[in-house]
Amino acid sequence: MCDAVQKLVDESGEESREESRTEIAINLLREQVSPELVSKATGLSMARVLELQASLGEGSAD
Repeated sequence: MCDAVQKLVDESGEESREESRTEIAINLLREQVSPELVSKATGLSMARVLELQASLGEGSAD
């Protein structure tokens, strides 16, 4: 039982960290930080950062 609970906690924590890194990346991209630097700063792959950048471009009416 304890192993199962620990596994759930670990998985939940990883999802939370991923969400935090994604939010940080989005904020940096909105501030016009280069995708390369965003990738280095957040640990997200360059492909993921470019996906986020593209999604920001599609949704903005600026």
